[in-house]
Amino acid sequence: MTQTMATTSGRSLLRRLGIPLFLGSAVILGGCTMDETTQRTGSGAVIGAGAGAAGGALIGGGKGAAIGAAGGAVVGGATGYIVDRNKKKDEAEKESERLRRENEQLKQQQQQQQ
Repeated sequence: MTQTMATTSGRSLLRRLGIPLFLGSAVILGGCTMDETTQRTGSGAVIGAGAGAAGGALIGGGKGAAIGAAGGAVVGGATGYIVDRNKKKDEAEKESERLRRENEQLKQQQQQQQ
């Protein structure tokens, strides 16, 4: 009886997680046409939803899985967006520094030619 219940709950968990994981995979694979921000936000949301659903299912069953998936998607999506913004900011700062150095070199070359 215990084994049957464990198998049934395992299948039930797989059914609940199967659809979000499938949809998440579709979003990630479909991300080839998305910009980086959308990809990172979507990936974060999918990962968060999966983790939230798994944790919620362990704690609260079916209703807990749904609540965990929703909360995880929000937190994961926000985290993906923030990570993307920070990465782009760092890249912009590096490019700005590179251009500043290049500008200084050009000024020095120009002064030497005069």
